[in-house]
Amino acid sequence: MSSPLAYAPTSTTSYTTSKNHEQYHQEITKSTLIKTSLHKNIYESLAEIYSIIPTLELLENSFLKDFITDKEIYTNISYRLINQFQIILKSFKDNTEKFNLLQTILGGVLDSELTNFLKLFSNKFDLHDYSKAINRLVVGVPATIEHLSTQVESSSHHTPPPVIVASGSNNDTNDNAPASTSSARLIAQITGNFITCMDAVKLNYLTKEKLHPVLSNLVVGINDLVENDNHKELEFNGKSKLVSWLIKLNNLGEIEELNQTDAEQFLNDLDVAYKGFYSSLE
Repeated sequence: MSSPLAYAPTSTTSYTTSKNHEQYHQEITKSTLIKTSLHKNIYESLAEIYSIIPTLELLENSFLKDFITDKEIYTNISYRLINQFQIILKSFKDNTEKFNLLQTILGGVLDSELTNFLKLFSNKFDLHDYSKAINRLVVGVPATIEHLSTQVESSSHHTPPPVIVASGSNNDTNDNAPASTSSARLIAQITGNFITCMDAVKLNYLTKEKLHPVLSNLVVGINDLVENDNHKELEFNGKSKLVSWLIKLNNLGEIEELNQTDAEQFLNDLDVAYKGFYSSLE
């Protein structure tokens, strides 16, 4: 009978236990990960981001393959997901303890604005298959807004439609230049304010305190957009109604609310203005 191979264990084989065996055989439980309420808060926030990314990836692929043909629906859903991500990210930036612990969990050095957060997060949790979603979160606006310049500068028209730019941007060198990044972000903010305002009315937040700040930001944002060829304010169906509602809300008392009839009319006017605004960009 041949003898066993040198590396094969036998009845006479002896071994010694490593001094660090407890370190390698320690059971990983929830309590070992979530040591404090701060740990719990951060892990819950990371879990939210972890759920946002595959959802956004599915949305991007569906829009790219024309499974979603309604641009308005895509824009609304995309903007909501981006906004949720940005709110979570802001909570990390605004709290030093969270920021420091987040670096420990991700195993890397974060910059102060968290611009490298997604890179560290995707490396830590192996999210490299969701490149479209990660790119969308980095850009910060839906694809319909990002590629606005392509829609505006359609070569199929003999007379090109006016390019929409932010009133503070400098485009003197080329009047037909694509919409700047700041313009795209401003359009995204306006879209978000439309959605927020309509959601507030649907949820019966009808006081001056709730509605006036959002509607005010919406009107100011719209007024900051100008047509590049004549530097006039952007005009569209329903815009004047927004100003009228701003005045009406401003005249409400502190605890006074819009009645149900006014609320329904306000929601309808917002919907008309939103569609008119969106159509003016195409």
